[in-house]
Amino acid sequence: MPRLRSPRSDVEVDLEGSAAADQPTGRRWRVLCRVVVLGICAAVAAVVVMEVRHTSSASADPSAQDWLRLRTCESSNNYAINTGNDHYGAYQFDLSTWRSVGGSGYPNQASAAEQDARALILYRMRGWQPWQCASIVGLRDDKDARSGRINDITVPGRGSGGSSGSSHAWPGAYYNVGDHSAGIKTWQLQMRKRGAPLTGTGQFGANTLAVVKAVQKQNGLPGSGQLGPKTWDLAWTGKYRKSTPAKSAPKPTPKPKPAPKPKPAPKPAPAKAAAPKWTASQYFSLGDHSATIKTWQLRMRARGAALTGTGQFGPSTLAVVKRIQKANHLKVTGILGPETWKLAWTGKY
Repeated sequence: MPRLRSPRSDVEVDLEGSAAADQPTGRRWRVLCRVVVLGICAAVAAVVVMEVRHTSSASADPSAQDWLRLRTCESSNNYAINTGNDHYGAYQFDLSTWRSVGGSGYPNQASAAEQDARALILYRMRGWQPWQCASIVGLRDDKDARSGRINDITVPGRGSGGSSGSSHAWPGAYYNVGDHSAGIKTWQLQMRKRGAPLTGTGQFGANTLAVVKAVQKQNGLPGSGQLGPKTWDLAWTGKYRKSTPAKSAPKPTPKPKPAPKPKPAPKPAPAKAAAPKWTASQYFSLGDHSATIKTWQLRMRARGAALTGTGQFGPSTLAVVKRIQKANHLKVTGILGPETWKLAWTGKY
């Protein structure tokens, strides 16, 4: 017969003994067993609740404990630290990264609340990747890492508890045609509020490219068509005027073409003067003197030759004879005969 020892006394209880003899002791034992069982159930319930809480925290943003582990590794949890290595504050921001999440001034001069909020913005855009200590302490990205969802983050201003309006901080990525991102969607929706013809799909297409170039041009930036930090801010702070297609000017009524003037009748070509008959009984050359030579000289003088009409066949006459023979494809002999005679009236010169 099994016997149990009560934890509260040294009395042995006979489970199958007389009910009258053992009734007080058996009642105490049953009460004690119930207390133990209830304690075990409470402990299990506490473990389940803690596990549920842990799971809920891990499925959203990192827990406060995770952030503390990161800060302790990065800066010994010192929000005001400036070690002189161009990294500042509890999360060791460099200035370019701090600017990319909307910060101004130096990170170590910002409040702890502002540093925490901007660290969360950076985490939503890039996960744990910017922090080397994250891998050292074993932190892992959750579903909000790299989600680009930052509109629900309120960043306290310096010295105040209000929002600084930094929910539109640049996501830290440059966007071009063909990209698709939650950051692009945020920018598109803001430009849509300002009248841009965008739907907010997150797809960087031809319409988004046109709006990017328009807002860059209107604010004095090069029209690169790339959505970077400066163009990003212009959706909230820059000038934007929706372009309207220019009205085309009415086409002028064409003037009637004037009737063409009649072409004048071509003038008849002047009839070539007939050469007088060659009557000389000889051919003439250098040194000769004759009335025939004089007549030829005067005719050539009328056509522009540099002759005086003396009748003397000198060097000037010889030169003119050779020139007119050559111009009219005769053999250049320098002799004035019947063929060269006719050229003074009918040939080229």
